[in-house]
Amino acid sequence: MKKLFTLALLGLLTLGCKQGEKQDNPIKEEPTGIAVSQVFEQSEALKKISSELLIPMEIVEPNAKEVTTKYGLEFGGNCYACDVANILIDGEMITLMNACDLNSQISFIIESVEEQGQQINIRTKLHTFVFEQVDDYPVYSLKVIGEELDESIFREGAFYTLRSLLQTFEVHDCEDFEG
Repeated sequence: MKKLFTLALLGLLTLGCKQGEKQDNPIKEEPTGIAVSQVFEQSEALKKISSELLIPMEIVEPNAKEVTTKYGLEFGGNCYACDVANILIDGEMITLMNACDLNSQISFIIESVEEQGQQINIRTKLHTFVFEQVDDYPVYSLKVIGEELDESIFREGAFYTLRSLLQTFEVHDCEDFEG
C-alpha cells in the first residue's frame, strides 16, 4: 500500500511538473489580405498607386523643368528589348507583367504596406517594392529589394507613372519603331 501511495504521489508530481513546463509562445499574427486591402483604402497615396497599371518611364530630357518633358516612356524596355515590367497593384497582390506580352506575368501576395512621406514600401514574402514619388505629378522611382527577378522579362523600370497619364508625356509611345 505504501508503494502504491508513493507511485501515485510521484505520478502526480511528474504531471504537475510537465504542466508547469508548458510555455505560452506569443502568436505572431500575419496581416491578412483583407487587412492589407483596408490599408490601401485608407490612404490617398496608396489609392493613387493602386488605381491602375503602372508604366515604366525613363528620363529623356534631364534639363527639362516640366515633368511631362523630363520623363518619357522607357524606349529600350518597351520598344526594343521587351524586357521591362508593367506593374499592377490591387491591394492584395502586386503583379509584374511583361510590357510586350501582358500574358507573361508573375504575382506576389502583399504581406504588408508601409507609407512614410513620399515613400511606399510594399512587402511580399520574397521582395520589398519601394516606390517613391519624385514629383507632385505621379511619377515614382522604384527599387526592388530581395530575391532577384527574372530580368529577361520582368526588369523593373527606374520610374513609373499611371497608364492614364502616359499620353500627357512628350515621349509616350514607340512611334514607328520596327525593332
